[in-house]
Amino acid sequence: MLPPPNFLCCELSAALNEPMAGTAVTTAIWYLLEYTRPWGAKATEENELPGDILKWLGDQVSGRNGRLQLIRQFRPDADVLAFFVGVNDQAQPRLYEFHLGAYADLRELDVAAVVRGDGRYAPHLVTGPRYFVCTNGKRDRSCAVYGAALYRALAEKVGNAAWMTTHLGGHRFAGTLLALPAGVCYGRVAPADVPHLLATTQRSHVWLERLRGRTCYGPVEQVADFYARQELGLVRLDALQWVDTAVTETGWLVQFVSGDGRAVQVALSPAPPLAVYANSGQLKLKEMAQYKLDKVTE
Repeated sequence: MLPPPNFLCCELSAALNEPMAGTAVTTAIWYLLEYTRPWGAKATEENELPGDILKWLGDQVSGRNGRLQLIRQFRPDADVLAFFVGVNDQAQPRLYEFHLGAYADLRELDVAAVVRGDGRYAPHLVTGPRYFVCTNGKRDRSCAVYGAALYRALAEKVGNAAWMTTHLGGHRFAGTLLALPAGVCYGRVAPADVPHLLATTQRSHVWLERLRGRTCYGPVEQVADFYARQELGLVRLDALQWVDTAVTETGWLVQFVSGDGRAVQVALSPAPPLAVYANSGQLKLKEMAQYKLDKVTE
């Protein structure tokens, strides 16, 4: 039976109970730039940023395996513009915040020094979590409906620590958000979930029930991290660190080390792909890779 013409892909995904682990984007460096003009569906390309600034941003992204997000709050006439650089290190994730008088100020930043942790940028380090909620309704209506409601609920609790952002990938999991500096992506977060989300992230814990993945990992490692935490009851962000992933005859063997130095191995194998409607209102099925847990050993 086909869904109605105006369906939201996030509602169909939730009804299908599509697994979320392993669906977060992967990046080494997050670049998040405040942009108050309207966003297009492909907002990082469809915008009115100066050409030299777009080139500068593109060079940063391509040169460091990065990802650019446009962000905003309800302050269209802000005197300064915010720019965040998130260093997505699994052991010591960091987030820097800069205030710009104009976009041209970006060119004065030594991003290489920021990424390597140069002490002169220490005053720009962010303390405490920041939340970036996808509200890019031009990309998919799910984020306009569910993302916008989540952003408002977060902003009521944490004020300027909450931001709207462009496409994070996986709008079928709306409301979806990125928590930095931890570099953790969550999905199917509702306004009523905000108190628990805040309590979890402020303790540097991971909320497994809503986890899409740590964005410093690839899909296989994200899934393995989820299963290891679930099986062993590990909720602290630093409770596991990835060591190696080996391809085996049956799938993958992912190795971690726990916070107390124990070796943890997760054996995964491929499962039949799941066909989903990945975009709202589009009757086109897309096959999504699935993974089966074989064993977690210590």
